Amino acid sequence: MGYRDEYHLVPLRIRARLRTAVVSDRQLPLDGILLYQAHRDQCGSQAATIPGDYSGQMKIATLPLEIVCPGKRNWYYRCSWAQWSHEIEGRDYWNKRFDSAFADLVNFDGRRGKVIIEQGRYKAYHMPVFYRAALWVEWYCVGDQQEIEHFLSTVTHIGKKAVQGWGRVAEWQVEPWVEDWSIVRDGRLMRGVPKDHAQVLGVPFEMMHYGIRPSYWKASNQMVLAVGM
Repeated sequence: MGYRDEYHLVPLRIRARLRTAVVSDRQLPLDGILLYQAHRDQCGSQAATIPGDYSGQMKIATLPLEIVCPGKRNWYYRCSWAQWSHEIEGRDYWNKRFDSAFADLVNFDGRRGKVIIEQGRYKAYHMPVFYRAALWVEWYCVGDQQEIEHFLSTVTHIGKKAVQGWGRVAEWQVEPWVEDWSIVRDGRLMRGVPKDHAQVLGVPFEMMHYGIRPSYWKASNQMVLAVGM
């Protein structure tokens, strides 16, 4: 199902007003969020995951976004990476520890026993999480407003550790925009692009290793990209 025939593509601004800080990197690509929602829309809620696995057999329609260089290895969606309001970076911790106050409830079958917290199932954790606190985060794209609103209508959290309350979204706003800022805005790159694309655009850049399209964790989607300075 091709995007050219199926979607009404116009420049858009998508903004997420936030209730809590977000655990993510600075890039937080919107097309990654939309791809997850496309799978969820077709297949239902995710029951389990397999580390390093991607169900490529699922026939997901192309995302409602314009594609740059369709059919080529370095194709990507015309969708910016995250643009944050005045953000504050911070660090917190999540903890997991067996509560020894309830040790008497463990059944050791009449034998003396010990709950091992140094390793295994009950290992104690005190792990840092790095977050960004902001009033809002927004993206610019060329896409189908109605379809994007549909996908985002069930997105209540963004970023990692959502089950712990991070990344809660108060409101999504999807609106037509006067210009296409998906790749360049005021002479600055808004997302990573192949180096030769940045050279044609005539904008300053530096190089970074990152994914060019979702799924961003897939090694086959990762390469050295030109990014804004």
